[in-house]
Amino acid sequence: MKEHTKRIVCGLLGMSLLIATGGRAQSNGERFGTGPALKNAVDAYLKPYLDLGGFTGSVLIARKGRVLLSKGYGMANYELRVPNTPTTKFHLGSVSKTFTAAAIMILQERGRLNVRDPLTKFIPDYPNGDRITLHHLLTNTSGIPNVNNFPEYSTQSKFPHTPSDLIAMFKQKPLDFEPGSRGYTESNSNYNLLAYIIEKLSGQSYGEFLRQNIFQPLNLRDTAHDGDAGALIPGKASGYVPAGATALENAPYLDWSIKTGNGSIYSTIEDLYRWDSALYTERILKKSSLTQMFAEQYGWFSGKRLNRNVVRMNGRSPGFNSDIQRYVDDDVCIIVLANTYVPTASVIGSDLAKIVFGEPYEVPHLVKPPTINAKLLSAYAGRYQFGPDFFVSRGIYAIREKNGELLMVAPGADTTLVPQSESEFFDRPFWSMIVFTKDDRGKITGLLWHYGGQDYRAERLPD
Repeated sequence: MKEHTKRIVCGLLGMSLLIATGGRAQSNGERFGTGPALKNAVDAYLKPYLDLGGFTGSVLIARKGRVLLSKGYGMANYELRVPNTPTTKFHLGSVSKTFTAAAIMILQERGRLNVRDPLTKFIPDYPNGDRITLHHLLTNTSGIPNVNNFPEYSTQSKFPHTPSDLIAMFKQKPLDFEPGSRGYTESNSNYNLLAYIIEKLSGQSYGEFLRQNIFQPLNLRDTAHDGDAGALIPGKASGYVPAGATALENAPYLDWSIKTGNGSIYSTIEDLYRWDSALYTERILKKSSLTQMFAEQYGWFSGKRLNRNVVRMNGRSPGFNSDIQRYVDDDVCIIVLANTYVPTASVIGSDLAKIVFGEPYEVPHLVKPPTINAKLLSAYAGRYQFGPDFFVSRGIYAIREKNGELLMVAPGADTTLVPQSESEFFDRPFWSMIVFTKDDRGKITGLLWHYGGQDYRAERLPD
């Protein structure tokens, strides 16, 4: 994080992390009902996240057409002490892709395109475009490299861009793999291209097309594309990132036009619930288009969660993270929007679903950081490689000791690990726990990264 970034000492932790006790729901799905009991259960669940700076945002829970909870937590702006509310506007990150995908389906219904069309139909000189289809773009299976991973992206993100500008950043880059030869491999470049195609076929800007064809018809009055950095957006939350164990900082400046198509939309929990409700109808898309969009996973993930059918999407962008889960057979919708880079929205959303359905859930249990011997900290230093199941397949991360603290060095950031015991450390930016493993002789052999109810193992590489 840059030195000049304004730091906000939260005072939530003081000199130590507070102790948060675990919690469990009963198996009866009607235990919390629809009244104050549900609100109290959610408030109790979220308290450790709020106390420990792991969440600030807004939450909505709805079931069978009835809003059970719609509430803001924490601050939309810490400098001005403005609280979050149900009408606070948040950047959505990749949840924006649900709108981009719907726009493509609208154009397909109008006969302007077919999702099996090759990219060369719209950009004739695009390298390998005859082998890349719109379906590949929509499903992140094109092999086009992710523009976000380029060294110049951080600098370019400070300036305004058109979709044509964005395409120029990756157009000549070699493919990461043959189109369609791998499953979902996130590349925001795919949705930059889709935004360009929307503009080319409609003769309108990306934001205007969405406004006229989705936002206005559905009365999403607080939802829009953030394509003009100079525009004032009343009620929009400021974005924050964690700093050390006890603070927040302002997120780095970003001109959101660089995320056109993949992450440039802002909205509220109440507008996203209107979006959820509309997707059960044919107000903007025919049933056949909706079925195709969800079955092919265009802009959404479809599958099972809690042994129920769920259609979901999550997003994360500087200063924000978001999650929407639609349990379509139960008519349950859970929306979590956060103005912090700590990626807890999806974990919170899944746990709130457990509360609604009466499934067991856990609340983080963290203690005052003990003092760890510097020699032991130094013994953990080294490089660790995760497996193919990790978010960055076979990613290599470094652990370093510096000034009596342990750091995890990930691409673009150094994370201070907060000790919980001699072998357990809390990774606050990812709201996860790291446990170092040893062999029978006491030699450090790897680490276990526990996040979102899953364990990811990394082996220590030779020095």
